[in-house]
Amino acid sequence: MEQKLYRLLGVNQYRKFIIQVKKEYDQWRGKPGTDNYFLKDYSKEGIIFLKSQLIKNAKIHLFGVLVCLSAVLLVGRPWIQVIALLILLHNLYCVMIQRYNLIRINLLLSKKRKKKDIS
Repeated sequence: MEQKLYRLLGVNQYRKFIIQVKKEYDQWRGKPGTDNYFLKDYSKEGIIFLKSQLIKNAKIHLFGVLVCLSAVLLVGRPWIQVIALLILLHNLYCVMIQRYNLIRINLLLSKKRKKKDIS
């Protein structure tokens, strides 16, 4: 149900957009991407590592949501409020992306556990 809501809100499209921007940025700066965005392999260790990175990233973006929300509500200058609102929306979508991916990772981990129990 939660995943359907995220899909309706366009989280997948925003995720694809962010990944493309990140790839362009990495190419521009001449450095490879970071390890905390993609699943390295389907080993249990690789999945658990990605899960921990998703949680870390969600906390960082949640902090950004809170800071920008306070700026939107407390700062009296409209141009700062508009910029803070845009950054708030970006961070909010990033939190939703992390949550969406965590749901998928947890499903993958439960499938691995079931497969191990059957074997």
